[in-house]
Amino acid sequence: MATELINFIYATMYKRVNDPDSPYWLPTVLKDVRTPDGRTLNPLNVDTWDIGELDGAEGKTIGDTIASAWWIFVGAAFDDAKDRGVPGLPDNLDPFTSQRDADHPYPSLTLTSVTVDGLPNASVGELQNLTPTENGYRGTIRVTTAAYDTHGWQKQITVKGSYSLVQHVVVIDDPGDGSGGDDLKPPTTVVVHGLEEEGVEWPRQKIEGHGQFAVSAQDLAFDVVLCVESTGTGADRTPRLTVESITVASQPTFHLDEKSLTIEGSTVDEATLDIWKQAAADAFNAPDARQALTAKLVDTLADPSFRDQFSSTVTAQLVKALDGVLGAVSPGSLPSDDSGFPPKYGPLEVYLFDRLRASVNDTGSGFYPPTVVLGATDPTLEPYGLGDIDLGSYKIGVATADLSFKGGSIKGISNVLIPVKDATLTDGGIGVTLRFGQLPGDARVPAPPLTITGTGVVSFPDAAAAAAAAPERAAASDDDTIEGDITVTIDQPSATAGLSFSGRDADELTIGLDALTLAIHTKDLQVTIELKEPSPFQQIIQQVLNKDEVKQKIIDGVQSTADTHRADIAKELTDNARTVIRTKLEG
Repeated sequence: MATELINFIYATMYKRVNDPDSPYWLPTVLKDVRTPDGRTLNPLNVDTWDIGELDGAEGKTIGDTIASAWWIFVGAAFDDAKDRGVPGLPDNLDPFTSQRDADHPYPSLTLTSVTVDGLPNASVGELQNLTPTENGYRGTIRVTTAAYDTHGWQKQITVKGSYSLVQHVVVIDDPGDGSGGDDLKPPTTVVVHGLEEEGVEWPRQKIEGHGQFAVSAQDLAFDVVLCVESTGTGADRTPRLTVESITVASQPTFHLDEKSLTIEGSTVDEATLDIWKQAAADAFNAPDARQALTAKLVDTLADPSFRDQFSSTVTAQLVKALDGVLGAVSPGSLPSDDSGFPPKYGPLEVYLFDRLRASVNDTGSGFYPPTVVLGATDPTLEPYGLGDIDLGSYKIGVATADLSFKGGSIKGISNVLIPVKDATLTDGGIGVTLRFGQLPGDARVPAPPLTITGTGVVSFPDAAAAAAAAPERAAASDDDTIEGDITVTIDQPSATAGLSFSGRDADELTIGLDALTLAIHTKDLQVTIELKEPSPFQQIIQQVLNKDEVKQKIIDGVQSTADTHRADIAKELTDNARTVIRTKLEG
C-alpha cells in the first residue's frame, strides 16, 4: 500500500470534490469557511490592499497622463485667479509646464473596502509530488477558481471596492524647444503665490484620484501544499489535514469594468475627468497592478487565520468521509495493538487500517462480516453449496462400499467475526483470521455450531454385498446403494485469508482473495447419518463416517470448493466494498 493508499483515497475524493451533486463538492464546502474573527471566504472582505507603485513604461505613461491633466487644472485655476485679481501672478504660464516628480516618479494604487466574490467556486486537480513525512504524507494540489457556471456560480471572480490613485507632480521651466526625453527635471525656482485657494500647490503637489472600481478575474489557480497525518497516540489517534502553503500557479486574466469606474478628486474637474479616468483604467490594466492584485489575493488566503480555517475544514471533510464509510469511533476506542507490521507502513496507514479493523467489528458497518456474508449472491454464502464430496471406500460389514457426500450445504458462515487481534497488515495487503460460531444467532444469523448437511450415499459395487447390507430391500429392488441424511457439526472453526487491494479509486477497487485456508481439526467434527430406510449397518456406517480420514476428506472437500470459488468470493467482496463506499459517500 504505502503511497498507493493515499493516492487511492485522494482519487476517490477527487471525484466527489469536483461533483456538483456530491455533499463534498468544493464550492459548497468552501462557501461556509469562516475565520474565528468572523471573516468569510464568500464574500471575502479586505480593508486595504496596497498595490504599490506602478513602475516601468506603463507607470511612466500613467504618470505623464496625470501630470498633463493636472496642468490643465492648473491653467484653469490660474485663469480664475487672474479673473479675481490675485496680485503677484505672472502674465501667463507659457514659461512653465508640468512633469512627474523626480523624487516620486511613478503612480501608486491603493484599494480599500475590497469585496471579493466567487473564490469558493473552485475545482481541484490531481495530487502531485506526494512524499512521506514522519507521520503521514505531503503533496500538492492545483486549485482552479471560477470553475463552474451552475448552482448560482459564475465563471469569474469579482473584485469590487474603492481605489486611490496618487501621483506626485511638479511645475518645471519649459525648455521651449520641445525637448524632454526620459530625464525628469527639477521643479522651477520661480515662486508663484495666489493659487492655493484654487487648489494648486506650487511648484510641487501630491494629487489623487479616487472612486469605485469593479474587476473580474478568470484563470486564477493556486498550488496548495497539504500535509495529511495521524496525530495523537494509541487509541486516541485522529487524522489531520494541514494546509501548509498557498502560492499562485497562474497569472489570471483581469477585466476592468470601465463603465462602472468612477473618479473624483480635488484636482479632477470636468475638463480633466476623461483624462483621469483613462489614467485610472490604465492603472488597473497595468501588468504590475494585475500581478500585485493576484499576490494580494494569495497573501490574504495564505494568511494564518484563513489557512488554519482551511485546515480545519478539509480535516472535517476527511473525518466525515471516514466516519461515513467506516463508521465513527468514539474517543479512546481505536485499536492500537500495532506492533510487528511491515516497516513500509507509516503511522497514517496504520491509523487507517485500525479504522478498518474497528469497522469490521461494528454491527452497523457495511463491512461487518455477517452483513457481507448475508449480502453475497454469486456465490450465495448463507447457506453455501458444497456440491459432492468423494469420501473414499471402506468396509461395511464384510463388503467394501464407496462413500460419498451429495449436495452438501454449509449453514452458519454468516456467524463470523474478525476480532481486532486477528487482522494484521502484511507486505501484500491484509491478513485476517475468520472466527465462526462467535455469535448467539438471531433471525438472520444461524446459531452455532457451523453445520454441513447433505445426502450420504453408501454404494456397494457388489450387488450381493448390497443385499447382505440391506436384505429387507433386496427382494423389492435391484438398488445397490444405501442413502441417508448426513449432518456434520463443526465446533468453532476458523479460516485464514489473505486480501490484496488494487484499483485507482473506490469505483475501480478490486479486492483479491489471495489465500483462503480452513483451520479445522478432525476432532472438532461430529458426523451423524439418518438412513432413509432401516439397516443393520446403521451403526457401522456412522462409525466409518466419524473416522479421522473421512472427516479429513470432508474438510478437504470444503477447502477444494472454497478454492474453486475463491475468485467469485473475491468479486463479492469487491462489489460489497464498492457499494458500501459509494453509498456512504453519496451522503
